[in-house]
Amino acid sequence: MADRPGHNVLNPKIIVHTGLLPALAPPRLPAAWSLTLLVLPHAVLSRAWLGTYVFLLSRARRVLETPRTRRALGLITGVALIGLGLALATASG
Repeated sequence: MADRPGHNVLNPKIIVHTGLLPALAPPRLPAAWSLTLLVLPHAVLSRAWLGTYVFLLSRARRVLETPRTRRALGLITGVALIGLGLALATASG
């Protein structure tokens, strides 16, 4: 998905970031350095979160792949989708 050009054009986070980052950049530093200082913590925290997520899911893989767990997750997902569908169908407005 990341290889498609323009796939983030309508992403609200990207719109906010491109609007806010230049305004928050320290004025005394060159633009490249100031934007790097703003983007780097976001990139590091994103990688740390995704790494943790991958680690935890890889540890839980054995449990998540059992037929009983898959059946339970399917049931929970189905009930949630039916509930959302009913809420949408009965919503006024």
